[in-house]
Amino acid sequence: MNAKGVDISVWQDKNSTPQMFNPLKARAKGASFVGIKTSQANWADPDYSQNWAICRPFLYRLPFHFLTWDVSPRRQAEVFWSLLERDTFGLLPLACDFEWWKTVPTRAMDVLYSFMERLKDLASPLPMAIYSAKSFWDPNGSHADYWKQFHLWLCDITGPVDVPKPWDKWTFHQYTFKLYGPDWGAESLDLDGDYYNGTLAEMITRFNLPELDRLSIPPAPTTQPEPVGGLRMKVISDGLRIREAPSLKADVVDYLTQAQVVQVKDVVVTETWAKLGERRYAAIYVDGEHYMETV
Repeated sequence: MNAKGVDISVWQDKNSTPQMFNPLKARAKGASFVGIKTSQANWADPDYSQNWAICRPFLYRLPFHFLTWDVSPRRQAEVFWSLLERDTFGLLPLACDFEWWKTVPTRAMDVLYSFMERLKDLASPLPMAIYSAKSFWDPNGSHADYWKQFHLWLCDITGPVDVPKPWDKWTFHQYTFKLYGPDWGAESLDLDGDYYNGTLAEMITRFNLPELDRLSIPPAPTTQPEPVGGLRMKVISDGLRIREAPSLKADVVDYLTQAQVVQVKDVVVTETWAKLGERRYAAIYVDGEHYMETV
């Protein structure tokens, strides 16, 4: 059976709600990996940091950068790698998303080439991949054998699967845009679904990955100290945002993971928000939903 995964970005999340993507729901549906949009052009995806950290203990991560034509491709590769280089534990290939964006230049392939060459300079010997569809690759890519050094993450939702040259087979296959997101841990109704071209055991061997249940070793980095004494509360939702004020309209400054226990300094706004520190608040109870409980 093919290993299963999903891919996510800021579009799978509602910033106006307390919760985030829940990797445990994806695991329960059989997913073993998650594609995470890391960056686009010269900026990080708005949900990259929280998605990167919250998925780390539970799913293999397949990071991808959305390539654009308006920023130096070498600079784009540098931005992409700068977000990844401190945490490469349990990673699948570093992928470049090569697809439609605004007016595609005549020599789009040259932009991709410059990006991949710079990424090789920065990140070798880590494996790398290109995400594309045959309908985009054929008119904008190349059949040169050079590209076979990169794994193919093929977008093909219509079938039968048609692999563009020079590849003979795909490594990852995005087969649908229409998984029901809430069942898989997303807030969006639609969610992309992916396969690896082989079993989970084969994927682990091919990319020299730790066993899936050992991804939390070493533990995921966190900015939260271990709670000691006082009022302690546990997150009971699918992850939880920390905001700079006790309001869903306030800016997000950090996040908590499901089942994480924190020390609460005060309970404010008619006992519906937990104050965790200076300009750090998490929702306890909002709009009829509980997000934290006392432990």
